[in-house]
Amino acid sequence: MKQKLPSEEIQTELSWEEAVARYLEDHPDYFQRYPETLSRILLSHETGGKAVSLIERQVQVLREQNQTLQRQLRELVNNARENDVLSGRLHRFATAMIGCASLDDVLDTTYDLLRQEFKLDAVVILLRGRPVQGGRAELVPEDDRRLNSLFHQFSGGKPICGGKFEDSLMSYLFSGRAAEIKSSALIPLGEKDPHGVLGLGTQDPYRFHPGMGTVYLTRLGEMLTHSLARHRG
Repeated sequence: MKQKLPSEEIQTELSWEEAVARYLEDHPDYFQRYPETLSRILLSHETGGKAVSLIERQVQVLREQNQTLQRQLRELVNNARENDVLSGRLHRFATAMIGCASLDDVLDTTYDLLRQEFKLDAVVILLRGRPVQGGRAELVPEDDRRLNSLFHQFSGGKPICGGKFEDSLMSYLFSGRAAEIKSSALIPLGEKDPHGVLGLGTQDPYRFHPGMGTVYLTRLGEMLTHSLARHRG
């Protein structure tokens, strides 16, 4: 039966291991000066248990590190491409907003561009105001409790992203299309005191999620907010 080492001996053993590790790090040419030591070192393989030389193990470690770096590089390249695509879409959206001559133009152009350029299945805009009979459906009475409670959910003017929100909220936002929407994003229109909300919905359950970045969504909300303000007086 193997005896347990006293705590002092364990500490001494660990200290020696740390000292050896530090020495080898400080003297990377050690095995060049003592090649016979290198030839006697064998390491067990992680998977098969077969003994391999230190050189073979180093090659294996370097290969694994290289694969990790290649994967990270691919992710960076993909992210850069996605950012270029999003930047282009935002630029076209901003250009279109500049060319709008009325509130109707702003709202209609927003619906068209977001569905086409951003590949969204549902887009909704709700604005606090005074609805008139036969007027735009986006205008919601100022005392609408559902819309006001939604405003209080925004923290620091940041968008809210996630899968499907509660059924009553989904129905309030997307009406008859609520059942089709698998993920959505809610963007406040107005930073400190929102006066409206932009709702984006998609059938892709992975398009919007709580951990995603919201920089582009925030910029989108800012552009729409300024465009609405120009034509609402």
